[in-house]
Amino acid sequence: MKLLITGASGFIGRYLAASAVARGHEVVATYLGPSELSVPGVPKDGIQWERLSMQDREGVEHLVRTVRPEGVFHLAAQAYAKKAWADPADTFRTNVLGTIYLYEALRQEVPHSSTLLAASGAAYGIPRTLPIAEDAPLNATNPYGVSKACQDMLSAQYAMNFDLRIVRSRLFGTTGPGKTGDALNDFARQVAALERSPTDRVLKVGNLDPRRDVSDIRDVIEAMWLVFERGRPLEPVNIGAGQSYSIRWIAETLVGLARVPVRIEQDPARLRPTDEPENTADTTRLRALGFQPKIPLERTIQEALDHWRAHPDAGLTSR
Repeated sequence: MKLLITGASGFIGRYLAASAVARGHEVVATYLGPSELSVPGVPKDGIQWERLSMQDREGVEHLVRTVRPEGVFHLAAQAYAKKAWADPADTFRTNVLGTIYLYEALRQEVPHSSTLLAASGAAYGIPRTLPIAEDAPLNATNPYGVSKACQDMLSAQYAMNFDLRIVRSRLFGTTGPGKTGDALNDFARQVAALERSPTDRVLKVGNLDPRRDVSDIRDVIEAMWLVFERGRPLEPVNIGAGQSYSIRWIAETLVGLARVPVRIEQDPARLRPTDEPENTADTTRLRALGFQPKIPLERTIQEALDHWRAHPDAGLTSR
């Protein structure tokens, strides 16, 4: 199958593109800027890389018209909540207008293709009940989550009104060695640096009270393939672990793995305007597609710490 993967240079996209090649697909993958292709882990073999901004309507249309994909994984997005707070308009231009540009191009050029949207559990916001089932209202509490809710609703609208096969995978926390922008890797990166520091061994953290449903990237990729192949357009599917983990537990686990004594200290600059207390996915639909997670979070935490010990040259991000 000829696949188009938007945002393939991102963390999830790198794993997905490599997986698609391994499955024998012909892959055209997009990236935003040249520096993204120099990140460790970006696959090169078997992939046609194309530079694309989702804000460039003509560029999106040209790429779809040229590639004529049989399948699309739409991952391209402004994915950082902190950046969305700082510049919500730019986030919406990429996430919402970019999605409209893509769907309009697919509708005109390849209406019989299949598309998977990497939607987000952030669209649910603060849930009324736990675990969060797919029929829960979308009540996002930050600009990023609102933009993902818009993507989600647009996908349903295009599927209903234009008979496009667009399936929605609502991803909850996704992590793995080398990711930037999440608490687990931020903490792991700090701990690895503190192990090399003779003094000031303090792990800077934000709000440690929230509990998050977090899965290893390798499990998430397998789940995304199941939704792409077996999902139904009007039935979004949560992709998550089906259980939540305390951010405090993640921090304390990493401190326990440190080779030197480390203490934890809250940094006010890392606090967000709002923080959902807990988000646990109801994964009933995902399990019905045949999914079973394989990688425990304890293993991911250890591998993330080992990664940053071996690759100390990336910057700090996240809470």
